[in-house]
Amino acid sequence: LFASFPVLVFSHSLVMLPAPAMDRSKRLREALPAVSAAVASQKVADSGNTWNDLRRGLTDLKKEPGKLDTLDLPTEGIIDDVWEFILGLMQGSPKYARQIIDAISMLIRSERWADGLLRAKRKHRLSLWKLSAAGIEPSPAELAAAVLKLGVQVDELLPTSALESGTGFVEDLAAKLVGPQRAALEASALGVAWREAAASSSMNFMPEGRVSEGDLGTLAEANEAQAASIEAAGKTDRRPGCRKDVVDNLLDLTEEALNIAARCLEPMMSGYEGETNIATSARAKVLEFRQRQADLQAQLVVLGPCQVGKTSLTYSLVGFAALPPENPSMVTTRWVHTPSLAVPRLTMPEALCELLQVWAQRLGAESPKGLAVEGIDAVAEALALAHRTVHRGRTAGKISSQELEVLSRPSMCLSVEVAFSALANLEGALTDTGALSIVDLPSPDDALWEVQDVQQLCRRALQEADGVLVVVDASKYEVPRWMSRLLRDAFVQDRVLRREDAWIVANHIDQLAEFFCKDGVTDVCQRVKKLEHHAFHDVIVGEDHVIPTAARLSLLAIYGSRQVTDTLSNSVLATLDREPWFAQICSFLFGYHWAAKVKDMERHKWRQAMRELQLLGQVTGPLANSVLKTAYVKMLPRSVARVMFDLSQLISSFVSSLLALEGTSVTIDAEQVRLVFQTYLEDVQKRAMSCLQQNAPTEADAAEFAAMKCSGNVVFDDANSTELNNNYFTILAREATSYWQPSFVKAVAAACDEALKAHQKWQRSLDYYLIKGGADAATKQKLLLDSKNLAFMSCAEGYEPLKNPDRDRLVAEHAGKVTITTSKQLFHRTKRTYLIKPENTSAFTVDLLCAWMHASEAEIVRRCIQPIQDNFDDMCRSIEEQNNQRLAGARRRKDAKAFDFSFAHALAEVLPKIASFNASQDSTDDVLAAEEADSCEKLCEEVRQVLQDLDKKVP
Repeated sequence: LFASFPVLVFSHSLVMLPAPAMDRSKRLREALPAVSAAVASQKVADSGNTWNDLRRGLTDLKKEPGKLDTLDLPTEGIIDDVWEFILGLMQGSPKYARQIIDAISMLIRSERWADGLLRAKRKHRLSLWKLSAAGIEPSPAELAAAVLKLGVQVDELLPTSALESGTGFVEDLAAKLVGPQRAALEASALGVAWREAAASSSMNFMPEGRVSEGDLGTLAEANEAQAASIEAAGKTDRRPGCRKDVVDNLLDLTEEALNIAARCLEPMMSGYEGETNIATSARAKVLEFRQRQADLQAQLVVLGPCQVGKTSLTYSLVGFAALPPENPSMVTTRWVHTPSLAVPRLTMPEALCELLQVWAQRLGAESPKGLAVEGIDAVAEALALAHRTVHRGRTAGKISSQELEVLSRPSMCLSVEVAFSALANLEGALTDTGALSIVDLPSPDDALWEVQDVQQLCRRALQEADGVLVVVDASKYEVPRWMSRLLRDAFVQDRVLRREDAWIVANHIDQLAEFFCKDGVTDVCQRVKKLEHHAFHDVIVGEDHVIPTAARLSLLAIYGSRQVTDTLSNSVLATLDREPWFAQICSFLFGYHWAAKVKDMERHKWRQAMRELQLLGQVTGPLANSVLKTAYVKMLPRSVARVMFDLSQLISSFVSSLLALEGTSVTIDAEQVRLVFQTYLEDVQKRAMSCLQQNAPTEADAAEFAAMKCSGNVVFDDANSTELNNNYFTILAREATSYWQPSFVKAVAAACDEALKAHQKWQRSLDYYLIKGGADAATKQKLLLDSKNLAFMSCAEGYEPLKNPDRDRLVAEHAGKVTITTSKQLFHRTKRTYLIKPENTSAFTVDLLCAWMHASEAEIVRRCIQPIQDNFDDMCRSIEEQNNQRLAGARRRKDAKAFDFSFAHALAEVLPKIASFNASQDSTDDVLAAEEADSCEKLCEEVRQVLQDLDKKVP
C-alpha cells in the first residue's frame, strides 16, 4: 500500500527567503464563486458568510484599487452577479448597510465595475433614503449623488416613497447636485413630490430650540449620576477585547497552515486503520470559528413577571417612538441595533406568519400583512397584531396550550431592525464588529402558558444570552418562585451567565408615593437599589447593577416628542385633547387643568417638557446609552476574544497532537482514573443523600400530618362506600405529597450545589493526576474540558418524585386493610361499611413517606449523580480513543515507508506565534490599532513564507 507514496523529507532549519509580493486580489477571486452561487439560489439575504468573504476581498484591494479594472475574471457576468448580490443583500439585510456603502463607493470608482451597476436592474433596492447619515462615509446622500453622476436615472434609483421617511434625504441630495444632475432630480417624479411636500410643510415650519440639560436642573444630575454608576460598574470587570479584522486574518492564516498539514499527513494517515486526519478535524473547527466571527452578536435578554413594563422598557431603551400593545406580550421580539437604518423594519419567519394567519382565521380577525413591514407605525401595528392574535386566541380557547408551545422555540420570534437612538454616537469600529440585540420575552402568564413551556423559553434565552435585564415591579417586590430559581441556576452555577452580566431593572418607581416628594426621584432610587440588591444579592454583583426606572414615563415622552410637531394651537389641540396618551402626559406634567397651560405652547417648550419627562423615567438619554454601550463594549469584544482564545487552544492542541504522532506521548491508565473517580462519586452520593435527609420530612412529621387530617374514626356506609374508601386514601396521598413538595425542591437544589462543589475538586484532582502521569498538554486539556462539560438539573419546581402508579398501588394496599362490615337487606344490595381508624391513616402516611423518600432519592440520583457518571463515561471513551491512537502508531506496519516529521517541527515553530499573538489591544486607541494591524501583517508574511516552502515539497 505504501510503496506508491514518496518519502517526505524536510530540513529542520528552513532558509528564510524574502517574502514574495502579496497577491491582494486572491481573497476577492476566491469569494466570487460563492457570490454567483448565492445569486443563482436566490438566497442572498441569508449569505452573511459570503458577504464577509467578499467584503474582506474588497478591503484587501483598497491599497491597490487599480486591480479592479485588471482583475482576471472567468466572465464579465460575475460582475453582474456581484451587483445583484449587493442589491439583494441591502434589501434583505440592512444590518450590513454601512459595509455595503463602503464597498459600493469603492467599486464605482472603477469604470469596469461602474458599468456593471448601470446594467443592474431594480437599483432602488439600495434604499439609500432609509439609512441614517450618522457614522457613514460617504453619507447615503453623497453615494446617491455619485451614482446619479454615473448616468443612473433618478426615478430608477429613488422612487417617490423615498419621502415617506421625511424630506431630509432629498434635501441633502439636492444640495450635492449641480447642473444636469440637479435638473434631472427636479424633473423626476421624486422631485415633483418633494416640491409639493416642501410647500405644504413650509406653512407649519417652526425653528426648533435646543433643550439644554442645564435647564432641567437636578433631574439631569440624577440621571447623569445613575448613568455614571452603570458605566463604573461596567469598568470594574473590564476584560480585553479583540479586533475582529485581526482575528479574521489569523483564522485565515491558521486555515492555510492546516491545509498544508492535512496534505503532509495524508500518506501517514493511510497507514493507520480507523484514524482520522487531525489537521482536517482542526480545520473544521476553524471554519466553525469563522462562522461565529461572521455573525457575532451581543444578546441582552429582557425578562420578568407579568405586568412589570418589559415592553415599555424595551421600547424606551431602543428609542422606538410608539405605544406598547394593549395586550400582554405573547411572541418573543428581537430588537437588533442597525446603526445605519433610519426606517425601522420588522421581519418574521415564514412558519410564524403562517401560524398567525391560521389562528387569525379561527378568530375571524385580521391576519399579518406579510413577512416584512417598514416604518414606525407599520411595525408597531404588526407587533400589536401578533400579540393580540395570540392573546385573544388563547383566552377564547381557540389556541390550545400544546399549540402555544411552538412559540417557546427560539426560531419563532419577531425581529425588528432599528437604530437604537441611545447608541447613535457609538464608534463605527465597534458596531461593525457585530450586532447588539435586545430580546423581549413573552409575558409569563400562568393562565395562558404552561409553566414548563415558559420556563423552557426563558432557559433557552438565557443559554444564548450575553447579558440579562431582569425587570421587576419596584412597588411590589414580587417575582415568581420558578423565575427566581431559573435565574439562580443561570448565574450561581456560573455556566450560562456571569453575575457581572445581570442587571435588575426596578420599574414602576413612579407608583411609589415618595416619588412625588421633594428630592423624591433621588431618594426613591437609592432606597429601591438597596432593597432590590438585598433580594437579588446572589444574582448581581452589587447595588450598581440595580436600575430604578419609570419606563412608562420615558416612553410617553418619546412618543409625545414624535407626535407633536407644531405649536399647540386650538386646531392642533382639537386633534390631541381626547388622545389618552396626550392627556396622561399633560395631566402628569401640568396638573388637572392642563388644557389651559398647554394652549399655544411652542414646539421647543413642548420638547423641553418631554425631555423632563424622559429624565423622570430614568430610561432614555445618558442612562440608556450607558446600559447599552456597556453591553456592547463588554460583550462584543468578549465574543471576538472568545474566538481568539478558542483558536489559541485549538492550535496548542493541534501542535501537541501533531508532535504526539511521533510517539512521544504516554498511555493514560484509565483504570487508575476510575479508582480516583469512584472515591469522588461515593463522596458526592453521600453529600446528595445528606441534603435530602436534612430537608425531607421525618416519620414524626408524617404522623403529625396524619393526625391533623384524621383525629377520629371515619365511616363510609352508603352505596358508594367502596369508592369513597379508595378516594379517601387517594386524596390523602395527593395532599401529603403536595405538602412535602417544597422540601423536595429545596433538597434537589442543595444536592446540586454540593455536587457542583465536589466536581470542582474532582477537576483539580484529575488535573494533578494527568500532570503526574506525564500526559501531553493536548490530552490533558481535552479531558479537563470534557469533565467541565457538565450541567445539573437543579430546578425541580412543579416536579412530583412519586409517580402515580406507585402511589395508586400503595392506596390500593392500604384501602384493602380497612375494617369492613357487611349486612344483607331484603330486596337491597349487601351493605358494606368501611371504618377508617386514625391508625389506618397514620400507617398509610408513614408508608407513603417511605415510598416518597425512595422516589426522591432516585430522582436526586438522576438529576445530580447520573450526569456526573455520564460525564465520566464520556471522558473514559476519550481516554480510550487517545490510547488507541497511540497504540495504532506503535503498531505501524513494517512495510510502510518512513515518514519524516520535519514539517511538523516547522509548523510547531510558527503556529504557536499565531496562538500567542496579542489581539487584545484597546480597539478605541487608533495608534495601538494601527500597530496591531502592522504586527499581524508581519506575522502573516513570516508564516506564509514557511508555508510556501512546505507547499513546494508536498506532492
